[in-house]
Amino acid sequence: MRLEEFERQVMAALLAGDDPVLATLREQYAAATVRDRERTESGVVTLFDVPSNVPVIARKLLHLDDLQVQLAGAATPVETSVHVHNGRLRALECFVYDGAFPESPEIESAWYYGTAKFDAITPELLAERDVEELLEDDE
Repeated sequence: MRLEEFERQVMAALLAGDDPVLATLREQYAAATVRDRERTESGVVTLFDVPSNVPVIARKLLHLDDLQVQLAGAATPVETSVHVHNGRLRALECFVYDGAFPESPEIESAWYYGTAKFDAITPELLAERDVEELLEDDE
């Protein structure tokens, strides 16, 4: 799997849910362009530019980080997070705590904190996300 496809799948999972905040972030992501992608041995950070005509969320800062994925060949699960700054999508960060982040990431399983592991990022996984709890702590 190419890195860009992996990022699209992870972003779909991190922005999943029936909440206006997440709907606006999905709108931002659909309009965003990749400004930069920084790879290290342990992961990748993708920086986004969101056009000024796309709506922002009311929260100035938001950090969505409840998704983990296991990649083929990775020693530890991958921590994933979306960063929002000034109401706009800013970055996707994915990294392993130990070992190397695979050059071509292949998802073996995925889960949100508190859910069972799923074989991939699937509609069944997305349906298990607890959006209320996720957004409650950041208000």
